[in-house]
Amino acid sequence: KADWCPFHMFRTSSDIHNNWKSIFSNLQSTRKWQGEKPLSRPGCWAYPDMLEVGKLATFHEDRAHFGAWCITSSPLILGHNVTDEKTNEKIWPIIANRDAIAVN
Repeated sequence: KADWCPFHMFRTSSDIHNNWKSIFSNLQSTRKWQGEKPLSRPGCWAYPDMLEVGKLATFHEDRAHFGAWCITSSPLILGHNVTDEKTNEKIWPIIANRDAIAVN
């Protein structure tokens, strides 16, 4: 574990918002931590803020957002109201996708 990473993750971006421009910008903030010897690794993950899954315009945007966080091994912290059953039902196929989570 890196000495400068006391909480097993570090923030790479500004606050995220529920629009594609913000999500893409935050995703891009992880690029400088990737590479031959990535600084984002077990014990010290690059964190581009919480997920906006369930708050985007379409199911496809929600799925792309979740997939992007999985591919970059970003912490999968849900940002929606988890007591909202309607939203949970809508996004369950995304957030419970074992194959995507395995990539993460």
